[in-house]
Amino acid sequence: MVTEMKLGLCNPPEPIYLDVKSRELNGESYLWYNYDINNDTTIPVHKTGLIGYISELKLKTT
Repeated sequence: MVTEMKLGLCNPPEPIYLDVKSRELNGESYLWYNYDINNDTTIPVHKTGLIGYISELKLKTT
């Protein structure tokens, strides 16, 4: 596991909007969905783990 964060200048990352819901699509179960705010659609994420550095977390119940 990488625990060292490199310091320096860079462009800030784009925010990732995730929709979390457990459901099936074409016989496969998914938990994570990328939410496309421009088209108001969700796209299933095939990976089951979430890693990274979180700088802000907002929860919205819909």
